Amino acid sequence: MNRSAYALARFYAKLALRNPATLFAMGGAIGYTVLTSMDEATRLQHNGLRLNLLEAMFQIFDNPLYTTYGLFVPFLFIVSPLFYFKDMERLIAYRASQRSDLWIAKVLAIVQITIVFLSTAFLIALAITALQYPVAFEWSDAYAHLAKSSTNPAESPGYRVANAYLYQTHNPLLVLVLQVLLFFASFVLVGVLSVVFAQIFQRPAVTLILVAMYWIIAQTPAGIVPPVLTFLSPQAHLLLQTRSFAFPFTVSFLYLVPTLVLSFMLGQMKTKRAILG
Repeated sequence: MNRSAYALARFYAKLALRNPATLFAMGGAIGYTVLTSMDEATRLQHNGLRLNLLEAMFQIFDNPLYTTYGLFVPFLFIVSPLFYFKDMERLIAYRASQRSDLWIAKVLAIVQITIVFLSTAFLIALAITALQYPVAFEWSDAYAHLAKSSTNPAESPGYRVANAYLYQTHNPLLVLVLQVLLFFASFVLVGVLSVVFAQIFQRPAVTLILVAMYWIIAQTPAGIVPPVLTFLSPQAHLLLQTRSFAFPFTVSFLYLVPTLVLSFMLGQMKTKRAILG
């Protein structure tokens, strides 16, 4: 890989971020983040839960409706301009030293967009919650109490707030690091797969539908679809409430990272063929 890939990656990222649809998508994501953060803070305070800053942040990003409509949907609109560059790429390919640089540039652009997008959402949520919760790097007494009583969800109204497995095996700072890595891997995977599907099907609408199904299937009620299909959705690997000794963080990384690598290899192969076609 040479400098042309980095230069083209910046070009891709700028085109995507300057797209008019991106302004609406970012605005929607920011608005949804603000509302979700304020609503979660109000809910926790109404229940009298004295959590710390990291625990409050976990509640915001552990909301499947927020991660879907506040993050995934806007992100999909932001990366969608990367579906439409085939004719331009065919011209660039004749001047590029390596045609594989075109695909690497797209992936690098997706990485850049993911960092900007998720960082924006995280910093907004952090700014709102930091005004109301103390900073601490150990589990709070409130979280510990709920975690110890969370073995029976039916008897624990605060079950969604605390997780006994996390309390017993991780500290909040480690959970934060693992969640940041999982969010990053999941959204990069979604972006890469979106571009791969666009290359395969040559129809942006089909691409959007398939990627949306890939994500939203995690919200399907148990028993309607096989558990393996739910497991394949990146969203299923972002929810802290589902973590247990049978479903540790390691399982998620062992699925997401190889899937991302395979998607990258498939996209590189399809890009070379599409440019020459």
